[in-house]
Amino acid sequence: MEYFAGIDVGTSNIKGSVYSADGNLINTARMSYNSFSPKNNYHEQDPNDWYEGVIKVLSKLCVNKSVKTNLKAISLSTQGGTIVPVDKNFNPLYNAITWLDRRGSEILETNKKLLSKNIEFYYKTGWRLDTNMSFMPLFWLKENKPEIFKKIYKIFFVNDYLLMRLTGKYYQDPSNSSITLFYNITKNCWDKEILDLINLNEENFSEVKDSGEFIGYLNNSISSKLGLKNKVILINGGHDQYCSSVGAGILDTNEMLLATGTAWIVFKMTEDPIFDSKSFFAPGRSVIKDKFGLIYSIPAAGASIKWFALNIMLFKNEKKFFNLIDSDPDKLADIKNNIIFHPYLTGNFGPDFDISKKASFLNVEIGHNYLDFLKSIMEGIGFQLRKILNIYNEKGMDINKIKIVGGCTKDKVWPSIIADINNIDVLIPQDINQDLATKGAAIIAGWGAGLFPTINDAYKKLKTNFKLIKPNELNLRFYNKKYNLF
Repeated sequence: MEYFAGIDVGTSNIKGSVYSADGNLINTARMSYNSFSPKNNYHEQDPNDWYEGVIKVLSKLCVNKSVKTNLKAISLSTQGGTIVPVDKNFNPLYNAITWLDRRGSEILETNKKLLSKNIEFYYKTGWRLDTNMSFMPLFWLKENKPEIFKKIYKIFFVNDYLLMRLTGKYYQDPSNSSITLFYNITKNCWDKEILDLINLNEENFSEVKDSGEFIGYLNNSISSKLGLKNKVILINGGHDQYCSSVGAGILDTNEMLLATGTAWIVFKMTEDPIFDSKSFFAPGRSVIKDKFGLIYSIPAAGASIKWFALNIMLFKNEKKFFNLIDSDPDKLADIKNNIIFHPYLTGNFGPDFDISKKASFLNVEIGHNYLDFLKSIMEGIGFQLRKILNIYNEKGMDINKIKIVGGCTKDKVWPSIIADINNIDVLIPQDINQDLATKGAAIIAGWGAGLFPTINDAYKKLKTNFKLIKPNELNLRFYNKKYNLF
């Protein structure tokens, strides 16, 4: 029996799963690591923590003697838009600056030349020129740390940095390239005009290989340390949202995924890149060759629940809060009130962008309690999702069902609220604890290593089973009226 593994390097955790060629999950592992905020709006990580974390996760995955003997392939799922500038010896010149970092905001607000490029950036890269995600943090480095900037040999991101550490070879993949603001997703290459704005060139970035392609062999010292008997190959993976979509079986243009965590991410696969300079969908190249993904986010969705649990209800963690709710889910499900919550704790990111808009509760009365507020938060996020799905429908994409993964699925009420507000079928995994990003990366590893003829065949072996939640006809009229108030 041969085995293959997927490793997910997220914003705060590293997770891993190892599967057998007959589709069985053999083992999982996870560990957390630290981020640093030396100043307000600064978000940094130590790239060595990623590497050490990956090795620790792999060591936990490979405790089984059979896995040690027959591990065939590994693939990575990674956070996107986090930069690692390195010198000619591939040593980091600075801490990794993550996709959350906004230190470049002051520069962008005053630089008229850059501001004038906003729409051009969008139609080239699929993303507006914003203060986070690669370009502005790197521009900040050029302006404020010129002694470091002039030493840059390569700009690595999480995936190609780790591939370099693990194999000595380094390549980008199309989905991660599409999250950098340097990659022209239509022409499928690093964009010279954008690179000229920052005095860099194509040689400063890794060559792009398709997801599923061979990268290299896990180096001998790591294999020896882990006790692996055979040469293990590294297969080019993808951005974490794209890998999660593979793990959920979003392999064609007929299905949509909603990944629910701190932010909620709507993901749809398309045949071509779809642009909209008003609503700012984020198109990008998929892990499936010649296909595209379409991403839209609600940045403070899950964060709104956490904010309410920790800062208003004063719970030490949100798990205790959900335990309280789940002790009587019918009570929460039966609540119908007029409270409107706008989930804009970090501003309104769309589809009608207005970052100056902030969160609010409307129509609060003296008889309302914490359950009323909680229900309105869940509904408000559902209404924001409905606004987004309406844009998809306007673009000719008929959305009648959606697969939901992540934190929302662990609640007994929230998936039903989503179904009722949007009048769509909701599918949630039967096993809500499985990690779909690592599963998606593992599927890519098994397929890329030749254990399965196609990525679809690999998914059929590792298939995620879903259960159906249909909208409640009795709630549709109530939510249509409340949505209009929203």
